[in-house]
Amino acid sequence: MASPRPTVRIAVISPEATRVEAAAWRERLAAEIAGASVAHLPIEGLRDTSGSPVHIDVEIAILFAPDSQGEADAEVDALLRSVERGANDPNSISSARVIVVGNSALLHAPHSGADFLARSNATAELVPFVRGTLACATGLRAARRELALLGRVVESMRGELEERNDELQLAALVQRDFLPLALEPLHGVRVTTLYRPLSQVSGDVYHIEQLDDDRIAIFLADAVGHGIPAALLGMAVCRSLETTDRIDGQLTLLGPGETLSRANARLLEHQRATTRFATAVAAVLNCRTRIMRIAVAGHPPAILLRPGEAPRAIEAEGGLLGVFPDEIYSETEIELRPNDRLLFYSDGFEQAFCENGIAQHLEEFGALAGVLDPEQLIERLAARLDNHLGSLHQADDLTLLCVSIESAAAMRAAA
Repeated sequence: MASPRPTVRIAVISPEATRVEAAAWRERLAAEIAGASVAHLPIEGLRDTSGSPVHIDVEIAILFAPDSQGEADAEVDALLRSVERGANDPNSISSARVIVVGNSALLHAPHSGADFLARSNATAELVPFVRGTLACATGLRAARRELALLGRVVESMRGELEERNDELQLAALVQRDFLPLALEPLHGVRVTTLYRPLSQVSGDVYHIEQLDDDRIAIFLADAVGHGIPAALLGMAVCRSLETTDRIDGQLTLLGPGETLSRANARLLEHQRATTRFATAVAAVLNCRTRIMRIAVAGHPPAILLRPGEAPRAIEAEGGLLGVFPDEIYSETEIELRPNDRLLFYSDGFEQAFCENGIAQHLEEFGALAGVLDPEQLIERLAARLDNHLGSLHQADDLTLLCVSIESAAAMRAAA
């Protein structure tokens, strides 16, 4: 059984001067237009007590204007404002067809948004005009209802998105608060950082810690993915770090390979149906002897910048964290010299400095080999990122730790 055709609504509107004419037309339209609900409204009903327009929710609004040009113009404007008020409502649109019946002078002063019909032609033309308009009124009314519903859904989604963005901003502040504070220089060794998340929160995490009077520990991890899941995983990895252990009552410093092994074990303990993994690099530097031990878990190798030499990658063997329980992380030992800078970085730099699919980050790092001041090195690297093609569309989190050794003269002066 077919659904009954929805009733369409027609408003016949008039001032006092044309009220009798409009009432007669209301009767005729109600009799000749099947399925229509026709109401007669005084023009004064289009304004509330404050004088503001009142929206009329109809398919057709027919105004029988007075002969006075000035009065007619004012009443047409009032009707159009009532119709436009619905258009400005975020939960509705105005689908009302506005028809103005008046003297022929109105035809020479048209108002945008209204159709004009000379009063002398109304008897022959008004009913057919209304019938033609109503032929598509049912579909237009359904579209208006759907758009109103869509408007409410959009408003709800906008509110949820704003709430989510506020939560992400707060999460970003919390994550930054958990990043380590800068260490004071130790025996001529300084560590400076560059940290640029792709979004509010980052899958890159790092940790810098002074272990005793001579040694510092450095850790950088890059959790798989982006956004909130990667940020949570990165923080979990960072919280699992162990750089010391108490053995037989004695506090023992762990090597970087053992630190990664324990982080791997902790991550595997919490794996469920979905495998979550991360890359990482860990190092322990004796700042007095300048001997550093480095271990890597599937992470890009550290890059040594030494004056007069090409950039050198410090390789070490070790698989990703969170994949294999029996993974072994070997250690590489390197002795740093005055004016050396050792860069630990996340793989976002490989994408940030890329030409025709070929990573150019080593060349970019090498271009800074002559910059001995670590703060200036970080500033110039940031500038190169900003000026590089595609830097406006950062593809990944970017984190870099620069370990720098002061010149021999500076260390002698400090001593």
